[in-house]
Amino acid sequence: MFVPVEIEFILQRIVSNERVACVNAETKQFFTYNQIKENSYALATGLQTKFNLKRGDNVAIILPNCLEYPVVIFAVMLTGGCATLINPAQTISELEHSFRLAKPKLCIGTEDCIVKFEGIYKDLSKRPPFVLLNAPTTSHSITIENLTALGKKQTFQQPTIDTREDAALILFSSGTTGIPKGVVLTHFNLIAARRQTQELAKAVRRRDPQPSGTIPVAECLAAVLPFYHTYGISGVFDNLMGGLRFVIIPNFSLHLFLQAVQDYKITVVSLVPAIAVQLAKQPVEHLYDLSSLRVIRSGASALSADTINDLKRKLNCTVYQGYGMTEATVRSHANFKGVNREGSIGVVMDRDTHETLGPNQEGEICVRGPIVMKGYVGDAEATRATIDSQGWLHTGDVGYYDEEGYFFITDRMKELIKYKGLQVSPTELERILLTHPDVVDVAVAPIADPSAGEIPRAYIVKRQGGAVTSDELARFLSDKVSAYKRLRGGVVFIDAVPKTSTGKIVRRALTTKTMSKL
Repeated sequence: MFVPVEIEFILQRIVSNERVACVNAETKQFFTYNQIKENSYALATGLQTKFNLKRGDNVAIILPNCLEYPVVIFAVMLTGGCATLINPAQTISELEHSFRLAKPKLCIGTEDCIVKFEGIYKDLSKRPPFVLLNAPTTSHSITIENLTALGKKQTFQQPTIDTREDAALILFSSGTTGIPKGVVLTHFNLIAARRQTQELAKAVRRRDPQPSGTIPVAECLAAVLPFYHTYGISGVFDNLMGGLRFVIIPNFSLHLFLQAVQDYKITVVSLVPAIAVQLAKQPVEHLYDLSSLRVIRSGASALSADTINDLKRKLNCTVYQGYGMTEATVRSHANFKGVNREGSIGVVMDRDTHETLGPNQEGEICVRGPIVMKGYVGDAEATRATIDSQGWLHTGDVGYYDEEGYFFITDRMKELIKYKGLQVSPTELERILLTHPDVVDVAVAPIADPSAGEIPRAYIVKRQGGAVTSDELARFLSDKVSAYKRLRGGVVFIDAVPKTSTGKIVRRALTTKTMSKL
């Protein structure tokens, strides 16, 4: 048993002062480092006092990107509880699936979530408490604000936890295939990821001892990615631990993002390829002063060499690609200053591994170490299918590494569709489409898209005599899933879904066959 938890690991390493930590680009409101510390402990104390929140309790956080987001996560973890991060744009059926896995004792969200929340918990006796962010002053609901005020009058009770076993976060991922799964990350996972960042900074300093070799605290970063995603929230943790100032873009639009770069002199941004492609293709350099931007970090899916070269030329900046997955906390490979090869996902972040294959031999990329998740909540079978008996996490991506240790992705074993860096599970969409009375069989596969990376297309075997149209089926699905899962690639009617002898869909055959769209 150990006393330290993830939030204390971070907060012990940041300077306590009135320097601005984060700014909301829309409202211009900000939190200082002192406010983040004080509010985190006060809210944690309020949660202990009001709800007896304790070790092992799950709390569903259904918030948009906001200043309070890290405070809420830190407060939950300080009590020994687990923060379950959920996309607020999820539909009722998607939220129901998330809640069924996480079984939250408490939910924290905005008024926009109330209707969905009440739709899931129709039985009042089974409904967990709901804490509101920024509720109207006339509201009689429990709010983050009044819980924080309550906590400031009480004494925080330090929990005792097991850092290697106790869950700190649950994040949702489709894994290598199938419907979304709850990835359980322990305090140990998160601490290992933060130390990984520290070691990366040391490696940069060894290669370039000048101040330009690291990110000086005077610089400013952009928090663009959704905080419910491991890429987004890990960036927030790293920024806070590094004592950096960052600007939150709550509702992303290219204009708001570029305006923030110009106004706040942002120097470093972490993006997904869909945003990077917009920067490369549009004449942004003529419309905004982007001269402060010096580093673009890209992850979640591959960025083409053409886009990288366009960004370097247009914005006079360096572009680094990395690689990781929720099941590995955030990243397992990265390029960085002095270690950067075009087309590569970089080198292994933790070199204490055993490689079965030699250089330039293609195989599945597997990772092992302290960043590998504890498992999928409530799904032991899926956990065993992803983490083998020797502790190797199977990524489902095929690639190789060269003589100098740079890794390259060449193919994908997993069936996920990557839309703007977000995971879309073909299996999930197929399951929903099969509920339509005119659908006999269905397969969903990706098609390439220059701005989104990949978009889903459905190949449908229609019931004989069925009159349903492709537009009707697309609408049928769109009412049941989040916007990013919609059939932007359209619907194609086919005679039969290509399958193996064991009944597994051969998705590659769908994308190579010549089919006419109806």
